[in-house]
Amino acid sequence: MSEPITKVGFCMNSNNGSRKKILLIGWDAADWEHINPLLDQGLLPHLESFINTGVIGNLATLQPVLSPMLWNSAATGKYPHKHGIHGFVEPDHHNGGARPFSSYSRKCKALWNIFSQQGLKSNVINWWASHPAEPVDGCVVSNAMNGVRFEKGEPVVTRGLVHPEAKARHYAQFKVLPRELEAEQICAFIPNAADINQDEDSRLQMFANVMAETLTTHGVATEVMASEPWDFMAVYYTSIDHFCHGFMPYHPPRQSHVPEADFEIFNDVITGAYRFSDMMLGRLMHLAGEDAIVILCSDHGFLSGTGRPIGQPREPAGPAAWHRHYGIFMMKGPGIKKDERIYGASLIDIAPTILAAAGMPVGEDMDGRPLLEAFEEPPEVETIPSWEGVEGPYSDGMHQDEKPLNAEEAEELMQQFVALGYVEDPGGDKDKQFEMAVIESKYNLARSYVFADWTRKSIPLFEELVSHSPWETRFIIQLLQAYQKVGRFNKALELIDSAFDIETTRYGLVKIVWVEIQVSLGRTDDDLIAFLNKIEETASSSATQLKRIGQTYARLRRWRDAERVYRRAIELHEENADVWQGLSRVYCRLGQNQDTIDCALRAVSLRHRLPHAHLNLGIGLARSGQFDRAVLAFDTALQFSPGFVPAHRWLVTLYLRELDNPELAERHKQLAAKFLDKQQRIRSQPADRHETSDFELPEFLSEAGRMAKLLEERPDRQDPRKPTGRCYTIVSGLPRSGTSLMMQMLEAGGLPAKTDGERIADDDNPRGYYEWEAIKKVKTNPDVLDEEGLEQKAIKAVTMVLEELPYAHNYKIIFMSRPIEEVASSQQKMIERLQSDAPDQTGELMQRLVAHRNYVRAKIESNPRMQVLEIDYPTLIEAPQEMAKLIGEFLGTEILPHPENMAAVVDPTLYRQKKSEG
Repeated sequence: MSEPITKVGFCMNSNNGSRKKILLIGWDAADWEHINPLLDQGLLPHLESFINTGVIGNLATLQPVLSPMLWNSAATGKYPHKHGIHGFVEPDHHNGGARPFSSYSRKCKALWNIFSQQGLKSNVINWWASHPAEPVDGCVVSNAMNGVRFEKGEPVVTRGLVHPEAKARHYAQFKVLPRELEAEQICAFIPNAADINQDEDSRLQMFANVMAETLTTHGVATEVMASEPWDFMAVYYTSIDHFCHGFMPYHPPRQSHVPEADFEIFNDVITGAYRFSDMMLGRLMHLAGEDAIVILCSDHGFLSGTGRPIGQPREPAGPAAWHRHYGIFMMKGPGIKKDERIYGASLIDIAPTILAAAGMPVGEDMDGRPLLEAFEEPPEVETIPSWEGVEGPYSDGMHQDEKPLNAEEAEELMQQFVALGYVEDPGGDKDKQFEMAVIESKYNLARSYVFADWTRKSIPLFEELVSHSPWETRFIIQLLQAYQKVGRFNKALELIDSAFDIETTRYGLVKIVWVEIQVSLGRTDDDLIAFLNKIEETASSSATQLKRIGQTYARLRRWRDAERVYRRAIELHEENADVWQGLSRVYCRLGQNQDTIDCALRAVSLRHRLPHAHLNLGIGLARSGQFDRAVLAFDTALQFSPGFVPAHRWLVTLYLRELDNPELAERHKQLAAKFLDKQQRIRSQPADRHETSDFELPEFLSEAGRMAKLLEERPDRQDPRKPTGRCYTIVSGLPRSGTSLMMQMLEAGGLPAKTDGERIADDDNPRGYYEWEAIKKVKTNPDVLDEEGLEQKAIKAVTMVLEELPYAHNYKIIFMSRPIEEVASSQQKMIERLQSDAPDQTGELMQRLVAHRNYVRAKIESNPRMQVLEIDYPTLIEAPQEMAKLIGEFLGTEILPHPENMAAVVDPTLYRQKKSEG
């Protein structure tokens, strides 16, 4: 155990000797991309005041981008594999099934534990995984406030909700129920809320749930701040993240797949969420006072504009596809710079920065660094090996022995998380719940290892996951990249050969990895370059894939190709630090010194821990004659990578030739020789030098087979009314009304038909029926619409199917209309051909068809997710070019690229059952 450290020397002191308070506010998913336009409009006055009196910057997130892991990294300064929170839920070894990660799961001290053991008051409100509340010196209201319910007007409180427990009922009274919201509170965000049919649309209820949760958190936080003493306080708000996940698809500008009616109703929600958050911030800052240091941060950003995804991956962490890799950082208070920007901050820097501001040592086992550039006079930062095991004069307030929730409490807490959308509902199968929790925890832990450059530790976990679930392509791809990263190229190629067809796979990343490995093995031939060029063409919308393609061109010393691809990646994602680093290397190799400097500075301003970017910056500065700045850049590179031989060599040159310091030159010369010798010994080993296993790859299904298995194992359990953003083109109408002709026309116009070909052409439809049997069973099997690429095909569906289509999707329906007597006559002729003794039912049939058509029209016209274009069949035959133009405008060129080719399909001779004249 380390020597005990008392609070002497660690008390928070300002210039006049009084104690400074520190307030940490967490806004999940807050993003400068959303904030800046609102600042320009003057809509965020408290944020604007904060910015003018403090420092701001981007805050780089970690991987995987899952809130419980991220917020515990912020509170501990450590990566998730150190703090022990590996996702949303963990296996419940006491009750079976799964439970949310809890304060028992965290393996190291958070800020409030460190402050508490030094005798400083800490209050913590709603922080992720803070339940059950820890017995710190202060007040904790955990993230289980939504479990509070009322019976006869009295609160029923979950055990462990509040510390001290005696105050649990008091703070439980601040619980706001969704039904308590007033109409004007909702209409401030959704002015047309009264137009929403809540029997069919759950979005208003979801909004109310999030607003009630937000009001609860804020009410408790302000009460604690006003009534409890505190030196350090942490408050966490989920509202921006939850509102974004629910309503970002409707945020301006409107995307083409979003119905105008939905856009008109919900387009102000995100702006309202930020404005309301700004109001709450103003109240917190008022309560904190001018003498407090205030930090406002977010764990990640949230995609907006044209970069928003349509739908999300079918995996438990699927919503993370919306998360941007940069959140916000703001800091103000005594001794903090004013109206300035800082660069290169990361989420793991929050805890070390707060400790430095408080005059406390920073643990050397923390992965973050104090953001000293935020201070007017940077404090002298002391370090200790670790805060773990350090004793102070007071208890740190961590739980000593786990007192697990009983089965009922665990299930209740789990259902809260399900209701809020944090986790998928695993159903009642306890064994399945337990298994899913184990799998996801291991997966997230393995990804955390990779992000922290401990890839070797991740491989056994990924191998275990692939063995257990060989149908999960995400596990296969993660294992593939881990093999590649540690140099196990033969094993990686074996995995690709077993699980993918490299020519036809839909996974562009797999193709890129295959090329990267070929280059690592020495291939540079024209066929490989041609394959890489082909991949580049199909990766035009993925900044991540373009980045790796650019890196591969650079490895092949095709510098201008690398520059071109990197620039395309920047157009898609301007804040990708790795791309700027890669571009700085290109310009460094081309001798463009100022471009090298500019790109390297952009890279490290986004993410500080980029040794190669600091190296390139140093080279550009040295070549430009800025030797002192170059030394600083090389030293920074070595801070993150002590064995970085090129940085040592450049320092040798500078100290000998330019700075007249032979002693430092000799020191770096020796270090360079030491690390170079070590690297050469490693390189002299076989390419598969790390091939330790004997891991036998399982037998993999085809990609299509794995997708089918995935749909079977993980059915879509989301609210069937919650919009997915996907849009399908449907051709419908009464039988014999021209639907097959319309399918032919769409196909000619460039929109392929989804058909199984089971029903062959005959005298009634000599060009074929264009039917797809599976769509007839969509009511019982809605996952049929999850087939890859189906949104880019035309689907023929009989009218009875229209009202059975899943409400969650959007549809553009081309409804074929034909005079009822013609339809009835055509159907009767068809019946007669199939059954020669069938009686004439034309009159009765016409009545049924009219009633059915009127019913279907009413249904689809009242469905806000269905846009309908009705096409009159006789008019189509007489004026096919005019109708083709109308259809082209309805579908748009992205779906129907060549509407001018449609008219040629129409053959008037097939219009046989015409309405009688006169």
